[in-house]
Amino acid sequence: MREHIHIVTDGSAIGNPGPGGWAAVLSCGQKRWRISGAVEHTTANEMELTAAIQALKSIDFGSRVTLCSDSEYLIRGMRHLADRWLRQGWRNTRGRPLRDQALWQTLLILRANHFVEWRWVRGHDGHPGQTEADALAYMEARRTWLARRLVA
Repeated sequence: MREHIHIVTDGSAIGNPGPGGWAAVLSCGQKRWRISGAVEHTTANEMELTAAIQALKSIDFGSRVTLCSDSEYLIRGMRHLADRWLRQGWRNTRGRPLRDQALWQTLLILRANHFVEWRWVRGHDGHPGQTEADALAYMEARRTWLARRLVA
């Protein structure tokens, strides 16, 4: 059986929408690594989902995972709502098309490839890895924001 992988994710956007960044801190046994990226024009919620997507894409198929995030949007969505949205044709309770549908669909596919426990953690509360993921996601968003200002 594979070792358990612990993932902490975060997303950030400067302005909403605006330049954004995502990050994940992953650990497995004694090994620890970080991944991150940026998007020119996005929302904080899109970055939260993207962080989870990129983290799950970066690990071996069939991994046992605990994914922690301070995003209630991500955790509540994956624990309680995504399967319902799928059954309802990706419509919300008002019958309107769901925001971020493509990202949610990708998360459902990735969830099927792994054994994932989705865990909410309070942001900015000293959770191991969360502070690091938060800072890295913000750094990516800030770098993109600065690059945009230099070009303008």
